[in-house]
Amino acid sequence: MDEGFDGHGLAYHPERVAGWLATRTTTGPIYTEVELWPACTCRCSFCGVDHLVGSHSDRLDAAQWRRVLDDLADAGNRSVMFAGHGESLLHPDAAAVIGHASGRMRTSVTTNGLAFEAAGAELIDLLAWIRFSINAGDAATYAAVHGTAPDRFEVAVRAVAAAAKRKRRHGLSVVVGVQLVLLDENLAGAVALARIARDAGADYFSVKPYSQHPRSGNRLSPDYSGAAALERQLAPLSTDRFRVVFRAGTFARLGAPRPYSTCLATPFMSFVDARGDVWGCPVFAGDPAFRVGNAVATRFPDLWSGPGRAAVQARVESLDATACREACRLDPSNRYLARLLDARPEDAFL
Repeated sequence: MDEGFDGHGLAYHPERVAGWLATRTTTGPIYTEVELWPACTCRCSFCGVDHLVGSHSDRLDAAQWRRVLDDLADAGNRSVMFAGHGESLLHPDAAAVIGHASGRMRTSVTTNGLAFEAAGAELIDLLAWIRFSINAGDAATYAAVHGTAPDRFEVAVRAVAAAAKRKRRHGLSVVVGVQLVLLDENLAGAVALARIARDAGADYFSVKPYSQHPRSGNRLSPDYSGAAALERQLAPLSTDRFRVVFRAGTFARLGAPRPYSTCLATPFMSFVDARGDVWGCPVFAGDPAFRVGNAVATRFPDLWSGPGRAAVQARVESLDATACREACRLDPSNRYLARLLDARPEDAFL
């Protein structure tokens, strides 16, 4: 397992975890996913949030986002990923908003890359990492999987190359990556895509499994019987400057029993959508029962400590986590927290 991809970061925030162990609550999240824009340039066959993409056209302006992000930082939030249900780089002030966030917290971007040139390559300058979602090794398969025109494939690859070039030219620390969600349709082209990513100057290429969102209209059942063979084919492509990361740990957790029945990790993360609405769990974004409030109407620290979030948290904890989304981002964190709560005699020994 590659800990940087298949693991979690809670172990690096011991004081926050200790506070939660003592009170079962937190004074603020450690990590927040932010959606700047509710629409997307693609209609991916594997999209888990197809029921939310383009469902409205509301968005915050740059000044509103600056205040929300400042409030997040003041509440103790340490990292932000700009992603969400749409393509955040479509926001006309994406670079300015991301730059402001980078002055307060560690920041990252997940993008399909199609709006990268228009947003401006300089947006990567203060990022910890940027990850390009490219899910095919050729234009025809890309068009089929991403639900867009074949020529968009080259646009996405050029975006990776532009980011890598800027990183080298300016000596930036940002990590540039390409990610593929493994599907039956793109399995045959995965090795080709890894080579394309390497030649474009990416720092890594990762392969992860499809995760079925319970509310998505897309219903896929990929055959992963060939996944181990693909991992072996990809391994020789790694060099001292380029890593292939096959997320074997996440693949292994598919269908495996979970050692917890309650989601424990949501007090450490939040999701803020393009309207500024805050959600208690990203899987249930769009369901009013899981809406904490709005971070423009109410300052984020007040939202986090208020009765609305307490009610949503209780609702999350009432759910049967064993039946929740497989390969959920919070699964490794939940496993860690569940183990901390499961005190054993041998824990006294170093």
